[in-house]
Amino acid sequence: MKIPVEWLKQYIKTDKSTEELAKSFTLLGLMLDKPVSEYHDGKYQTDILDLEHRMDRSDWLSITGCARDLAAFERVDFIFPELYTREGKKPEANQLVNIKVDCPDMVNRFNTRVFRNIRVGDSPEWLKNRLQAYGIPSINNIVDITNYVMVKTGQPMHAQDLSKLKKQEIVIRKARKGEKMVTLLGETVELDDGNFVLTQNDVPTVLGGIVGGQSTGIEKTTTDIVLDAGNYNQVAIRKASRRLKIQNETVLRYDKFLHPDLTELAIHRATKLILDLAGGIYYTNIDWYPNPQTHKKYILRMERLEKLSGMHFVKD
Repeated sequence: MKIPVEWLKQYIKTDKSTEELAKSFTLLGLMLDKPVSEYHDGKYQTDILDLEHRMDRSDWLSITGCARDLAAFERVDFIFPELYTREGKKPEANQLVNIKVDCPDMVNRFNTRVFRNIRVGDSPEWLKNRLQAYGIPSINNIVDITNYVMVKTGQPMHAQDLSKLKKQEIVIRKARKGEKMVTLLGETVELDDGNFVLTQNDVPTVLGGIVGGQSTGIEKTTTDIVLDAGNYNQVAIRKASRRLKIQNETVLRYDKFLHPDLTELAIHRATKLILDLAGGIYYTNIDWYPNPQTHKKYILRMERLEKLSGMHFVKD
């Protein structure tokens, strides 16, 4: 996990040097994988921590996840990112993008919002710099926001151009053996029933949990979009990505456990950024979540903690 230190310090107040932060992360289990590097572009400059991620923890594949653990370790406050929780405009019947899931064994939650009359263009320098410091090239403000929120929260996101949808409906189904799709990178992939796809008029537009398609990609002429944040079957994504030999930032996160609540957190944050950077109007849309997970409470006994850790704890 690459962590631009300037970005990290947005969520935790600390005067520690980059080297001291690296030592703290090592004690947490995130060891420095490569020497500290520096990103410099004009007025923006930051050190980069490249941390080795050995555990099956998706939260350590996000800036806020790493910052939260570091804040607890350093006994300082974690500064939660600003969210946009206001209710969006209610769509008319002909404005709603219907969501239909034909493979509920692959999809746990599919959270969507619609934005109209947006302006697609270059991202501001701060957004470009943070993404580039992490290692992701800037594309445009909408694509950059989805990537930025993914790196920040650990939840992958995707946006499609509504004008390229022949029907205002997204159907998620299992792919058919021999079906093909052209990815955003221009590569043609052949699918089978181990994949699931987002389709438009029964034509795959997105390879679920892995990569977007070229046919509904965001361009500078785009004015209306549907934004989604999904929670999927991690085993299916892991198997499909290996078979297709596709490894990217999205797969890196989806093939680990992500909690369904994370889609809502990510979509709140992305909404604020889209309204701030691209304008337009935000409409509520379907949050397909047929089996909401309930939160469970557990009691952690001191004796059990000491037995597992091999350490003795003294109560304050």
